[in-house]
Amino acid sequence: MRFSKIVLATFFLFIGVFSQEYDFDIPEEDDAKIEWNGNLDTKWGLLQTRKSSPFYELQFYNVAEKEDYLSQYRLDFYLDGVYRYKQAGFFMKTFYQYAKEEPLSPSFFELYGSLNLSPRLSMSIGKRRFNWGKGYAFNPVGYVNADKDPENPDLALAGKKSIYINYNRSIKSNFLHNIAVSAILLPPETEIIDKFASADKIGTVLKLYFLLKNIDIDLMTIYKKDEPQRVGLDFSANLRENMEIHAEYSYASDEVKYFVNDASIFQNKIDGSYYLLGLRYLNRFNTTLIAEYYHNNSGLSKSEFNSYTDYLRNSIKSNDSNLINLAKLNMSTYFSSKTLMRDYLYLKITQPEPFNWLYSSVSMFAIYNLNDNSFLISPQLSYKPYTNFEVLLWPYLFFGGNETEYGNKQFQKKIEIWLRFYF
Repeated sequence: MRFSKIVLATFFLFIGVFSQEYDFDIPEEDDAKIEWNGNLDTKWGLLQTRKSSPFYELQFYNVAEKEDYLSQYRLDFYLDGVYRYKQAGFFMKTFYQYAKEEPLSPSFFELYGSLNLSPRLSMSIGKRRFNWGKGYAFNPVGYVNADKDPENPDLALAGKKSIYINYNRSIKSNFLHNIAVSAILLPPETEIIDKFASADKIGTVLKLYFLLKNIDIDLMTIYKKDEPQRVGLDFSANLRENMEIHAEYSYASDEVKYFVNDASIFQNKIDGSYYLLGLRYLNRFNTTLIAEYYHNNSGLSKSEFNSYTDYLRNSIKSNDSNLINLAKLNMSTYFSSKTLMRDYLYLKITQPEPFNWLYSSVSMFAIYNLNDNSFLISPQLSYKPYTNFEVLLWPYLFFGGNETEYGNKQFQKKIEIWLRFYF
C-alpha cells in the first residue's frame, strides 16, 4: 500500500498546484438531457469443425456424434443510456445475449457517474470501460482495458469497477501543448463470503499524458498486490497527414508464466518486455492500411505450445473423465489468452464504397503467427441499404500445420451473417 499512497499523494499535489492558478466556474445548464441508443445484432454462423484439434475434442467431449458442420444462432442486444445535468452525468451500457429459452439477465458493461469539478478536473465512480494504448489489435499497455480479441478489436467489452480522476491542462508553448494526469483506484473483487475483500488488494494506476508538437505520449504504471508490477509508455505521431505511426512498450516484473512439462502444469516467475509497433496509412483511393507487430513476453514458444497440445491429446486418449475435466480446467484457467504465443503480425485493409457501390464497405484482415507460420484470414463485407440497418458478411479461414496455433483451432472455417438494427 505504500506505493499506492505515494502515487496518490503525487497526483493530488500535482493537481493542487496547477488548478489553483487557473480555476474558474463552469457555466451551468438548466435543462437535464437524457439520451437512449442501442443496437440489436442477429448473428447466424456456419462452422466447419476440425476433428483433429485437441481443443475441439475437449470442447465436444461429451457429444456422442461429432458433426462436420455446426450452426450457431444468437441475438446480442446493447442498450446505452446517458443522463446529464449541469456538471454531473450518469452512463449505462447493458448487454443481453439470447441463445436459447432461458431467463435473460443483463450484463453491465458500464455503469458509472461522472462529475466535472472544474474545467480541468473531472472524476467518475462506477464500472467504466477504458481504452489505453495506441494499438488497434493489441494493447500491451492497456492495464485497465478489457482483454481485447484481435479477431474483433472493435467488439464492446465489460469495463472495470474504478474510481477515476483526471486533470487536463492546455499549455501555451511551441513545444508542449497539453498535459494530463489520470489516477485510478481498482477495488478488488469480493472474496470473503461474497461481500468483502482485503483492503490491501486495492489496485493503483497512474498515467501521464503529454502532447509534444504533434506527438501523443503516455507514461503509465500499475500496482496491485500479488500481481506483477508494470510500467509502460506509448506514443503516436503523424509523419504525414495520411500516415501515422504508433508504438507501445511495457515492462513486467515477477510475472507468472505457465507451461507444461511431463503432463503437469508448472509456473515460472519471469521479467520481460511487451511491445508493439504499428502503422496506419490512407492512400488517395481512400484505402486504409493498418499494420502492427506484437511481442508477447509471457507467450509460449513453438516447443512449449507443442508440449501443451500433446498434454491435451494425451488427456483425451486416456478416456479418464477426471483427467479430461482437469485438462479443460487448466486450458480455461492458465491458457485462455487470445495471444497464446509470442510474436504476431496483424494486417488490415479497408475500402469504403468499392466500385462506387454506395453504403458499402469491404475489408480484410490477417493475423500471422511468426513463431509457427500459421495464420488467419478474414474478409468482411458491410452494406447499409437503409438508415439504422446494416448487413455484415464475415468469413474466417484458418491455415497451419497440425502442430500450429491456427492449424489447431476448433474450426477450419466459419462464416457469419449479421443483421444489425440501430436505434
